[in-house]
Amino acid sequence: MSPAPLVNFGEDLAARLAPGEGEAVLWIHGYTLDASSWERLWELLPGWRHIGIDLPGHGASLPLPAGDDLPALARRIGRLALRHDVRHVVALSFGTLVALQLAIEHPTAFASVTLAAPALGGGPQDPDVARRYDELAAAYRTKGFGPHLRELWMRSPPDLFKGAEGKPELWDRLWRLVGRHGWWELADGSYGRLGNHPQPRHQLAAVRAAFLVLVGENELPAFKRCAELIRRSVSDCERVYVPAVGHLCVLEDPEGTCGLIAAHLRAHAAVREVSA
Repeated sequence: MSPAPLVNFGEDLAARLAPGEGEAVLWIHGYTLDASSWERLWELLPGWRHIGIDLPGHGASLPLPAGDDLPALARRIGRLALRHDVRHVVALSFGTLVALQLAIEHPTAFASVTLAAPALGGGPQDPDVARRYDELAAAYRTKGFGPHLRELWMRSPPDLFKGAEGKPELWDRLWRLVGRHGWWELADGSYGRLGNHPQPRHQLAAVRAAFLVLVGENELPAFKRCAELIRRSVSDCERVYVPAVGHLCVLEDPEGTCGLIAAHLRAHAAVREVSA
C-alpha cells in the first residue's frame, strides 16, 4: 500500500486520506505522532474510507491557536468530520481525549468510537508521565529544540514506548516519527491546557455512539483506571484487554487489534457488508 496522500483538511489542519468504498473513519493519533502512524492498520482494514488528521502542531498542521481549549479544538475537528460524512472515530492515547470531546460536542453524530490507551479529562493521570512532560518543558526552555527532546520523551520509565522497544521495525518508525515533531506546544503549555479540561460523567452519558475501549495488558495503571471510568460512564461500551502489549497497543499489535476494530466498525455501519 502506497503512503496515503497528505492534504489540507481545512481550518489549519492537515490530514492523510486513504480512499475506500465504505463509510468514513476519522483517526486521531497520539501525542508527538502524526497521521502516518496509522498506515499499517489501514492496510489491514480495507473497504473503509480512512481520514487521519494531524493534530495541531503535529505533522503538517499548524500549532494550536493561542487560547484554544479542548472544546474549541473538538468543535473545529467536528465541523471538518461532519463535512466529510465521518461516522466512526478511532483514537490513541492523547488522541482519545480529543475523540471523547468530539463525541461530547456532537453526541448523536457518530455511530462508533474506538479508544485505544484511553485518557480522560479530569480523570486519573500517571505521575511519571506528568513529570516527564514537565522535564520536556524545562529542557525546551534551557536547550531549545533538538534531538534531546525525542530521547527524553521516548525513554522508559514511564513505559509509554516500552512495548515498542522489542520490535525494531516499529521502534525505528516511531523514532523517526517523533523526530519530526516540532514541540511547539512546549513554549506555551497549550497541550497541558487541553489535557486538563474535565470530561464529566454526565457529558459522556449523553453520547449515543457505541464505544470500544482497547487496553494493553501491560498498560500503565492510570490508563486502565480511565478505561474503567469510561466504561461505567458511556451507555454502550465494550472494554477489551489486548494481551502482551503496552500503551501503544494498536501500533504494537496491529494484526491482533485490527480484527477487533473491524468487527466494531462493521457492527455499527449503515452498510453491514463492508469487508474486514
